[in-house]
Amino acid sequence: MAAGKAPPRAAILALIIAAAPPIAAAAPSAIAAAGPASGFLPAPRRLEILQPWEKRAGAKPPELVAGIYELDYERRSFAEGLAITIDDAGPNKYLAKTLDILRKRGVKAVFFIIGSNFLGKDGRPMPRAKELLDRIVDEGHEIGSHSFWHRRLDEKPYRDDAAALKAELDRNEAAVDRVLGYHYPMIYFRPPNGAHSTPGYELDRMLRERGQYLTNWTITSFDWCMRLKAGDPDRLEPEAVLARTVKQAREESGGVVLLHCFPSTVAILDSILEKLAAARGEGGALSFTTLGELLRRKYASLKAGD
Repeated sequence: MAAGKAPPRAAILALIIAAAPPIAAAAPSAIAAAGPASGFLPAPRRLEILQPWEKRAGAKPPELVAGIYELDYERRSFAEGLAITIDDAGPNKYLAKTLDILRKRGVKAVFFIIGSNFLGKDGRPMPRAKELLDRIVDEGHEIGSHSFWHRRLDEKPYRDDAAALKAELDRNEAAVDRVLGYHYPMIYFRPPNGAHSTPGYELDRMLRERGQYLTNWTITSFDWCMRLKAGDPDRLEPEAVLARTVKQAREESGGVVLLHCFPSTVAILDSILEKLAAARGEGGALSFTTLGELLRRKYASLKAGD
């Protein structure tokens, strides 16, 4: 792809817009700052979880932002669609192998990128950084933001600090743009550890202002448990990770799958995709789709009163 030319975003936005009720128009300055996704978000919905401290205080979550939340797996029908998302990739052979496997299987994914993995201490792109981010885009996948440092955003120094949160998100977007050589409008954001809810809901509010979807998951592979030391009670063998992932996908009849670009995950990724492709949920066979399509299905069901 030629430098200076951003990838087309109309296709994914069109899928979501088709099912999304309109929202109040933002100020022109806010639209310009937020990028091309601004103005296309579905109507705000109540946040779908409450932290223990909120429950004790009798709090009710405000209506703030659209996206995929922790309890969507209990409440939403994704009609047997599976969206693959991959966190924590780096500019290395494991990302290259992941892309090879996805291409072999004909599966598209969203890669949630940590900017500090792709820039050196001098601020320059790491070896292979551009090559591999270019592959992600050129092969039909998408790049989402996973913050620059991968630190919990519900804890200090970020907790409800608008300036600190904005700096973290801006820095990650700038890192991806620097590597690619053009502005890539990331419309998905996945907070480190999935943590976003705080007393002021500042992160959720900021994502809405930026025109981004908070994107967690509904099916988790627990693949990080393969990295634990032998003897750790939470350690999982590859066979257990594979079985858990497929079991959840069947039980939930589709959803957003969380995987990582760890060496141990890459080693079984082809098997995971093979087993998921052969799995059946309550309503029929599971099939791979895109994150944008699952969001469209979610908000279509909400419009219908689900």
